[in-house]
This record gives sequence, structure tokens and C-alpha cells, in this order.
Amino acid sequence: MRKAVLLLMAGLHLWLLISSSTYALAGNESSPLGINTNEAMETDASLPFIDLFRFALPFESARPWLTKGEIDYDDHGWPSALNGGQVGTRFLNVIPADALPGGTYTVRYEGEGRLQYGGAAKLVKSSPGMDLIRLESLDEKTITATLYIMESNPENHLRNIRVLMSGGICENDPFKRVDSAKQCSGKSYQAFADHYEDITFNPDYLNFMKDFKVIRFMNMSGITRNDLRYWQDRPNLDEATWGGPEGQRGVPVEIMVKLANQLNINPWFNMPHNAGDHYLRRFAEYVKQHLKPTLNVYIEYTNEAWNAVFVSQAEHMKQKGTIAKLDADRRIAGFKYYSKHSVHIFKLWEEVFGDTERLVRVMGGMTTDNAMTEIILAYQQAYQYVDAVAIAPYFYIDQDELKALSDVDGVFAALAVPDNRYSIDNLLKIIRQQAETATAYGVDLIAYEGGQHLVDHKTHKMTEGATPYLVAANRDPRMAEEYQRLLAGWKDVGGKLFVAFSAPRPPTWHGSWGITEYISQPEAETPKYRALLTFNTDQPCWWTGCQKNPLHRLPKPEFVPNDLVTGETVVVKEPTSVTIKRGSADLQKAIPHRIATLIKGTLSNAGDLSVEWRASWNEKNFNLAVIIDDDQLMEDSDQVWADDSVEIYIDANGSRESQFDGKDDFQFVFRMKDQAVNLSGSSPKRDTGSIRHKMIKTDAGYRLDTTIPWKLLGIKPRVGLIIGFDVHVNDDDNGHLRDAKMAWNAAVDRAWKNPELFGEVVLGD
Repeated sequence: MRKAVLLLMAGLHLWLLISSSTYALAGNESSPLGINTNEAMETDASLPFIDLFRFALPFESARPWLTKGEIDYDDHGWPSALNGGQVGTRFLNVIPADALPGGTYTVRYEGEGRLQYGGAAKLVKSSPGMDLIRLESLDEKTITATLYIMESNPENHLRNIRVLMSGGICENDPFKRVDSAKQCSGKSYQAFADHYEDITFNPDYLNFMKDFKVIRFMNMSGITRNDLRYWQDRPNLDEATWGGPEGQRGVPVEIMVKLANQLNINPWFNMPHNAGDHYLRRFAEYVKQHLKPTLNVYIEYTNEAWNAVFVSQAEHMKQKGTIAKLDADRRIAGFKYYSKHSVHIFKLWEEVFGDTERLVRVMGGMTTDNAMTEIILAYQQAYQYVDAVAIAPYFYIDQDELKALSDVDGVFAALAVPDNRYSIDNLLKIIRQQAETATAYGVDLIAYEGGQHLVDHKTHKMTEGATPYLVAANRDPRMAEEYQRLLAGWKDVGGKLFVAFSAPRPPTWHGSWGITEYISQPEAETPKYRALLTFNTDQPCWWTGCQKNPLHRLPKPEFVPNDLVTGETVVVKEPTSVTIKRGSADLQKAIPHRIATLIKGTLSNAGDLSVEWRASWNEKNFNLAVIIDDDQLMEDSDQVWADDSVEIYIDANGSRESQFDGKDDFQFVFRMKDQAVNLSGSSPKRDTGSIRHKMIKTDAGYRLDTTIPWKLLGIKPRVGLIIGFDVHVNDDDNGHLRDAKMAWNAAVDRAWKNPELFGEVVLGD
């Protein structure tokens, strides 16, 4: 009988564990959304931990306001000797009062000493090792609370301070805070004050986060402007606080993994820009050993490596790329270093995990810079090791237009005007281009951040400029409609996982970034959050394999671009040289020359694009035919190079210098729908009306027949004359932007500014 009871109890315990895990899983396994965390700061209104001291300002960082004099510290940041000075910290700063539960808070500490409280924190009762306090907002709206160590025995200094929320949880229900055992209906009551070593996370935080598929730890881990390199310098469990200024703050990996496990949510980790291989390996090893085996791991190298606002990481990329001579342009060199080092990190994680079955390898791009996306994916065939490229789709109003705003209605009107280049409609056009590029390289397009981006950068107070109207717009029900439209459009144009920005935080003049303003804000007051929850319910994740392991990966393209840019100048190969015969414009018997070098984008297979050209000459004209096999013909773009088109390059005197000379270097572009020949801005101004040409549709694609007068080129033809020459063909399969570009001679897409990349044509008899 006793054995049966034990088995029954064990089964019940297992059921409770599974039930608790399933509760978290049920809301997020089909979610198409993720969420970004906040910075580890005392201003974080998402309140992740029951211990409010976890994000306290480090004692030394509180100088000169709260800390003064020569203070000695132990290895973990606790003041070991006051030396007649004063030491203090702020553990809550302008937190909405409604975010914090009422009741008595417990302060526990080790060692011998005396604490004193300030701001909203009021001492109720004191005893050795424990104080009871209340948080009483003076203005009934926000809580700012400080703590001072007034006395500390140097032989047993005061340390390990914990400021613990009131209340607790009922056993196996970590998602709901209760005030007392009376609310547990017979279940065991676990007070935060007594079970803080076992209970880490605020139930309100868990309940908020549980509906998302992915949690991006970039902010919480302290990535921004952080030069962290060595594993021993990482945030650790024994530190006095995980809060502080940029470059110092950050939550340990142990806590992030614990949160992902408890929520049953896939974690997204950003690796510090300066981290060494030992750090990267140890981080990966910890995740491999401790993360639930059913969860996937998103890996990204740093955050917004392209963004000059984040000087540390952006400049790091440029310096590393320049030193390695990856490109003469520092910005492009930085992109290429970012790409190369991302692949290095991905391979290291793959080595630790044994395969890529659970890894989602992410490269971060810039929403409005599709060219950057191509660079980071194409460089040294990096896309072969990448699963997703991530952008940040934000909608907002141009700064110059903000000064005209005088009410909230004006905000929504300004967002919707057709010429607002940051409107949702215009943003979706850009996203579509990024999605097409991502698909062409065999990677997913996801959003690492996104939402509204309404900020008046010229203000420094909540009452200045457009800021009051922008904040009010974020609270307006119409903002829910904007988010719903953005998310629906994101899906329609090819986006997949959308990671919103960000966890609850109050509005400031820096922006209204939180999808709610504090962790326990009523849903009726949160239009952005309501929109996300509605989308979560109405649009379960739509991409193949989104709910399963192993991950589904897109097929990689068969053809890839050839990139020879390895130093400060383009490596110029020996030019391809052919002799063309004197003859008529009928080129049926002329020798065909195949175009086979892919210099931009991707091609899915040989039938996607195949090209050859034929040529002859006579005393008046250069005769040329370009025959293209192309299964999709597009002509919907304002830019001629973005559609199916043919580019003809001629350097009439054959000098092939490193830049167009403005005299006899030409780039002619032919497109099906254009009556006139397009002449690039680098070419000398000439009347192209004398060029005869036909763009003819064929069963396999199309053909260009053209005769270019020698007179237009400014030379007299003769046998033995050498001219610089190249043919490029642009391919657009989906509309909007070019998908690929092939060249006869050039190995990189720089011939439009560098005739050195042309081949040569010799006029024969």
C-alpha cells in the first residue's frame, strides 16, 4: 500500500511539473511573435525579479549623490569598509506605483550593520539580518527608492542584500502572485521572503512573457557598448547587482537560461562584439548543458553592428575590417568583418552543439539598406551558414514634420500621408525587397525589433515639442490598428518571426518603447499589447516547421556571386580578350561568347538566367547581339537596373583606367519598355538617338540587337584596335528589385565606376 501511495504521489508530482510547463507552452508554441527584454537598470518597469535589488545601481556608480568618501569593496561589489564615508544606492527609479504590489517588503542581508532607507522606502521594523519596509509613493504615481549602508562591521561586512516583494506563490503556480496562504486553496504557500533562493522571477513578468515564442536577451545581457572579452569578466551570480551603466550592467547567462526554461521560450542570445573564442565557447557550452533540449537557440553577433550610434561595436567592425583589408571603404569593410566573424561564431556554436539542429543563426541587417543585406550574406558565401537575416521594421514620422504637430489626430494623419517615407505602406515596400533578397539567398527574413518609433529627438522633456502628442498617440486605440496593419503587412510581404520592442517600460522623452508602460498595466490601457495578443491568437505562425524540431531551413541557391574584393583596391584579373570580325549587322554566324560570372544576388538554377553575346564591326558601327534565356520578364521599377535589362560597357580608347574619364568611357543600359537608350551619369553626355536597337521577346526570354556608331564613341575603327568592353545582364524575377546580375568579364559589380574591370575586344579582319 505504501509503495502504491508513493508511486501515486510521484506521478502526481510529475503531472504538476508537466502541467506547469504546458501552461507556458500552450500560449507560445504557435506564436509568430517574440519580445525584447529591457536593460538591467533600476528604471526597469518590467520588474523581472522578486528581488528588487538585482537591478540596483552599483554602489560606486551612485557617486557623488549617494556614495561619498573612500569606500573599500569586496570582490563582488559589496562595501567591505566605509572608512568614514557614505555608501548608498537606488534600487527603484521612477517606477509606476501600480507596477508594484502593495504590502510589506522584506529586506534580508548577511553580516553585521545597519541600513537606512530613502525616497519611497519607509522602514517598518528592523531586526538583525532583516528589515521590513513599505513603498509609499509621495506623488501616488511613481516609486523611487534608495538604500544606504549606515554601519558595517569590517570583520563581517554587510552584504548579500535582498529586497523581496510582498506576497508569494502557491506551489506549482509561478505565474500568479498571491498575498497569503489563504489564496492557495490547500496548496503549499511559498512566501517570497522565505523562498527567494528557489523563486527567482516575478509572477507578473512570467505571465506577461509567456505568450511569446522567442525572448531576445540583447538588452538584459548588457550587449550595448560593452567591450566584454573574457569569460571571467562576465556578469555572475555573486555580484552585488546586475544593474549599472552601459558596459557594466548585464544579467548572467544562468539566469537567462533559467527564464527560458521556466517559460518554455526559445532564447535569443547576442554575443559581445569583442568576446574571445574562450568566452564564446563557454557560453555555448553552458547553454548546451542547461537549456531544455526541446528549445531552439537564436544566435546573433552583437547588436546593430552597422549603427554608428553604438560606437563601440560599429567602430570595432570598421577597424577589424580595415586592418584585414577587406575593403577600401571602411563601412563596407565593417560589413564584411561582421559577416565573416558571424560565421566564425556560428561554426563555434555548431561545434559545441554537435550540429545545427537547434541553432537559428542570425545576421542583423538595416531595414533600409538592402545592399548591406546582400553584402553580409554573399561575402565568402556566408549565407551557407546563416538561417535568418533580421531587420527592425519601425514606422514613424520624419523629424522635420514633427514641428507641425499640434494634437494626437495630427500624429496619425502624418503617419498616413503618402509622402511619409517611414509610413507603414512605404515600410512594407522596403520589407518586401528585403524578403526577396533573403529568399534568394536561402534564409528567412525575421524582425529583431519593430513597432512604432515616434520620438522627437529635439526635445529633452516630456512637455516639449511633439513629445506629448507622440506619447498620447501610443496610448490611443488607433495605435492598436496601426500595429495590426503592420503585422498583417509583415506577413503578407514575406516576413516571418516578429520580435517586438520592447518589454514594459514607461514613456520618456527618449520614446514610448514599451508595448505596455509597466508590467501589471491593465490590458484595456495597452493598445500595442492588445494588438500583439490579437495577432498572436488570429495568426498562428505560418512558416514551415515553425512549431517543430528539427528546424526547417530554406534551400540554398545553386549559384553564388564571385567576390574578389580582398584589399584596399579591387583585385583586377587579366581581362578576357576576344577578336571580333569585320562584317554586317547580321550576327547569326558570329562567334558566341558565354556570360557566366554571377556578380550580384543569386540564381536558383541554370534556367533562371543564361546569356551569350555576339558582335561584329564595320566602318560605321559596332554591332552587338545579346541573347538572354530568362523565365520571368519584369519591368515594374523606376530604376532601369532593377528590372530585366542589359548593360553595355565600352572604353573606346582601351585605356581601362580605374575610373570613368568623362571622355570615352560609356555605360549604356537597354530595357524592354524603354524607347531610348539609358546613359549612366558617369558617361560623357552624348545624344544616344543615333543608336539603333531592338529588344525582342523570344520563347526562352529576350534578345537585344543594337548598332552603336563609332562616331558616337569618338573613335575611328581599324583592324587591331583594342577597346575596353563588357556586357552585364540584370535579372528580376519577382518585381520590385533586381535578384541577380551576371557579367562577361567583371568579377564584382563595380564596372559602373571602374573600367579596369572591363574585358577587351580586338577588331579583326
